[in-house]
Amino acid sequence: MDEFFPWLSDAWARLSARRSALPHAILIRGRSGLGKTALARRFAQGLLCDSPLPDGGPCGQCAACGWFSQGNHPDFRQVEPEILAVAGAPEEGAASPRAESASKQIRIEQVRELQGFLAIGAHRGGMRIVLVRPAEAMNTATANALLKSLEEPGPRTLFILVSSQPQRLLPTVRSRCQAVDVGLASHEAARAWLRGRDVKDPEAALAFAGAAPLAVLEQAGAADVRTRLLDELLRRPFHPLAAADRCATVEPPTLVDVLQKWTHDLARCAIGLPARYFPGHAPALRELSTNADRAALLRFGRDLSRAKGMSQHPLNARLFVEDLFIRYAATQGNGHA
Repeated sequence: MDEFFPWLSDAWARLSARRSALPHAILIRGRSGLGKTALARRFAQGLLCDSPLPDGGPCGQCAACGWFSQGNHPDFRQVEPEILAVAGAPEEGAASPRAESASKQIRIEQVRELQGFLAIGAHRGGMRIVLVRPAEAMNTATANALLKSLEEPGPRTLFILVSSQPQRLLPTVRSRCQAVDVGLASHEAARAWLRGRDVKDPEAALAFAGAAPLAVLEQAGAADVRTRLLDELLRRPFHPLAAADRCATVEPPTLVDVLQKWTHDLARCAIGLPARYFPGHAPALRELSTNADRAALLRFGRDLSRAKGMSQHPLNARLFVEDLFIRYAATQGNGHA
């Protein structure tokens, strides 16, 4: 049975309340790294379970639960990009030998293949459930193919869409779903859960991950690299080429991620707001923001958004890192570059 995360209790209660009058489509939406897929799978398994628990959860003991856990329940289909199926990751996917060539989109053929599943009755006389995650991985053609099934669902058929970016879904798809929001994890529950997994300084890790506990685990391998990058950003004076030398082995996507969040916090501190991603470095951020060029910070933030896509496959990784550090230095006042 999939792990049920403690911070999902409120969302689970709201989702379970739908059992008495199920719609034909539910959209589970919220920030990445909160366990939305695990929530959706638990709900689906509970609906297919032979002896569900009082709260609607699966018993984990019956034949139906066994089939579900093994990935071969005849009345359940999970539609996802190939890269997630290859990685077997709960939310965003992880690196794997085949991930480079795997598709990041849900292909229209995957949706069309559902027609055979939807055309026949449930094998066990219960429900048929289709889980689509992440729903924003559908392009327009794929979403329109799914829309036909959403508009004319068969009896006792439920679609569960999971999305971290629901604004990217077609309005016609969103309008045919009842939304269930997954809120941010409480710091208490998330910290306790992370401590149980031996995460060092869970408070700082949660802040950097935007209060998404599963993202903390996905980023755990880069914690030492982030510390090294922060050491560079805190150096006075800051020399971009020397920083690029010392960070020659840092993966460009990691650099962009840290710079985006650091720049975001600098911009917040510049207008008197508290740091969001690096609260432990608030004094240094406030000092730096006092001398920072606010217009340059905003321009650099836009540059980083464009650089994020390029960071996966830069033509020259070293020049890419140098360029970003030079642009960062340009945001600082006298004595920092």
